[in-house]
Amino acid sequence: MSSTVLSGVALVLLVAAALVVGHLTARELATGGYRIVEDEATHPTPPRWWVAPLLGVVVLLLALTVGDTARYAALPAYLLFAWLTVCLVWIDIDVHRLPVGLTRPALPAFAVLLVPPTIATGEWDRLLTAGLCCVGLTLLYVVFAFLPGGGFGGGDIQLAPTIGLLLGWFSVGHVVLGTMAAFVVGGVTALVLLVSGRAGRTTAMAFGPAMCAGAIVAIAWGQQLLDVYLGG
Repeated sequence: MSSTVLSGVALVLLVAAALVVGHLTARELATGGYRIVEDEATHPTPPRWWVAPLLGVVVLLLALTVGDTARYAALPAYLLFAWLTVCLVWIDIDVHRLPVGLTRPALPAFAVLLVPPTIATGEWDRLLTAGLCCVGLTLLYVVFAFLPGGGFGGGDIQLAPTIGLLLGWFSVGHVVLGTMAAFVVGGVTALVLLVSGRAGRTTAMAFGPAMCAGAIVAIAWGQQLLDVYLGG
C-alpha cells in the first residue's frame, strides 16, 4: 500500500476520532458543569450539534497543514489546540468567560508537546522564538486590556501566551498574522451581531472565539499568506 493511501487512511481515522471526541465533549459541555455562581447563567446552554463537525473540520485542516512539520511530531500539540478551541468557543459564547481550568494548564501542556517536534527538526531556535512570542503576545493583550474601552478580560490575557507559543513555534510572522486575523474575525462578528440586532453598542462580546479562529487561520494558511506578502 502506498504512503499516499496510508496518509489518506490515517486522515480518515483521525477525523472519525475527532467526531467521536467532539460528540463526547459536546455532551459534557451541555451539562453546564463549567458554570460558576458569578456567571449568573439561567439560560440554556448552547446547542451542541455543531461541536463535533467543527472539531472534525479543524482537525482535518490542521492535520493537512501541520503534518509535514517534523514528520507529524508537532501534530499532537495542534490537535489538542483544536479540542481546546471548541471548548473555549462554546464556553465563551455561553458565559463570556474563558475558564482558568482550561487556559492555565494549557500553556505548560503545549510547551511540553512542542519539545519532541523541536528535537525532530533540530531547530531549537523555534522553541526560543515560541517562548519570546508567548511573552510578547501576553504583554500586548495586557496593554489592550488597559486601553479605554478595550473590553479584554483576564481570560483573553491568559489565552494569549498559549496562542503566542503555538504560533511562535512556526514564526513571528504567524503570530502577527494570527493576531490580525483575530481582530478581523472579532470585528466582522461584532458587525454582524450589531446589524442583526442581536447586540448593541454596550453589549459585551466574547473575543476568545476570535482569538482561536485567528490562530487556526495562521496555522492553516499562515505560510502561504506570508510567502505571498514577502514575495510581493
